[in-house]
Amino acid sequence: MTTKVKLTDWETVTAELQQFGATGEVSTSDDSIRVEFGSAYIEVTKAGTIRTGMPLHELEHEGDVSLVVDHENNAISIQTDELDYTFRRP
Repeated sequence: MTTKVKLTDWETVTAELQQFGATGEVSTSDDSIRVEFGSAYIEVTKAGTIRTGMPLHELEHEGDVSLVVDHENNAISIQTDELDYTFRRP
């Protein structure tokens, strides 16, 4: 199942990322959520910052964004007018 969500819908963002991170380690606070799979991670803040990292690259984006969470394909796409990046669960 694929779900598209804006960061302004924080309750859905955290629910989707908690489900996505079920096989990893999930850390939450009032204004951020971080999902780690060993050395790979995705972190999202309520203020609109997204950080991802894997051994060979990192990404940081601030501003309006949509997350497309694809649980069947183990992927989260980060979409803006200027960016279309996919984080794949290792």
